[in-house]
Amino acid sequence: MAVLFLGQLLAASLLSWCAVSKKGRRLLGLATAGLLLLQVALFFSLASWGTSDITKLSHFLSFDRSAIKGEPFWLLVAPLIVALPFRMAMVHGLVVAGYGVAALGLARHWRAWSWAGWWVLLICCSPLLRGFMQNAHSRQALSTLLLLPVLLWAGRLVRVPRLMLVVLPLWGLTCHTTALFSLLLTLLPRLPGIGTWPAGSGLQRSKDPAQGATAHWFQNQWRAARWRVLALGGLFLVGVVACLWAWELVPMLRAKLDSYWSQQGYANSYPLAAAVGRLQLAMAIGVVLTCHQRHMGPARFLACDRSRQLVIYSLVYGLVEWALALGLVPQITSRLADPAGFFLLIVWLAWLERYRCLWAALPALLVTLDYWLVERLAGSQALHCGSNDTFLCVPDRWPWQVRY
Repeated sequence: MAVLFLGQLLAASLLSWCAVSKKGRRLLGLATAGLLLLQVALFFSLASWGTSDITKLSHFLSFDRSAIKGEPFWLLVAPLIVALPFRMAMVHGLVVAGYGVAALGLARHWRAWSWAGWWVLLICCSPLLRGFMQNAHSRQALSTLLLLPVLLWAGRLVRVPRLMLVVLPLWGLTCHTTALFSLLLTLLPRLPGIGTWPAGSGLQRSKDPAQGATAHWFQNQWRAARWRVLALGGLFLVGVVACLWAWELVPMLRAKLDSYWSQQGYANSYPLAAAVGRLQLAMAIGVVLTCHQRHMGPARFLACDRSRQLVIYSLVYGLVEWALALGLVPQITSRLADPAGFFLLIVWLAWLERYRCLWAALPALLVTLDYWLVERLAGSQALHCGSNDTFLCVPDRWPWQVRY
């Protein structure tokens, strides 16, 4: 597994070299990107084989699908999953590779192809997404990934085709019961004051953004974004009606929520890990370095719509950490950490791209790689594989030798 992970590092390095090479090695770069995704899929398929969710679903999907009754997509593909090698483990590897595809797509759109491979590792190996990637929450991970176009549209980060903006979120809503919450998270950039400040506001009228910003902020925002408040209010009412409808007509959702509420011991504390704190500090250092490079003060920072998006998602993730630290319904709040962390990573990369300071991602990348090489791979020697398998306990037999 260490060799396979080092192969991903080599592929990312080769991809960067192909991007900056003056000889135009386009075909080699595309082949390297495909090799990187293949290694990511293989690595996470093998590493997640013994985790609890993978084992449970691989066992029950062939004869008892009651655990996924509220998730139509998985009911539809269950016959296909049971025919795959290692079943849900292979599905999980493909889901993680899907996150890599998203990273490559964003790098290509933002003309940052030299960073594409490193963005794949930064996202797929991030401590912020430990529940998704390393604890194999494959269904929720796929649901959150499919809602990414909504975030890109809401934050005006990428021009998203309308068909993709409709089809992928609808697909995501059929993959996991937490999709509605994740959808609401993706719409945060459309809140008044978070998105682009309209022309005529005090901040854009003044030559000095700091003059009068505090005194007239609420007044200008209400005048210019009144329709947005009404639209969000209507969307909220529609959401309430939909939740009430689901509460009455889909008892499974109610039973699952009751189960989450009552099972006090079923929670993880991944967002409180030391590696997460180091990564947050490294991301903050990247922001500070960029502000210093671009001579950006607090007023100019907050005048940027992407800066405000970065602040709001940082606050959301901080609230999740605070709730877990205080033990406020941890069996529910722990499930909200990974979607918030993923959206935070995307908005942070978009912010660095806006100011063309992609090099400021290096501290976060070094922290991520250090976490994997030191804590995960080197620490895997102490795992007791074969008795109580966990992440990085690889299969001990070929796929055709497994008896489910």
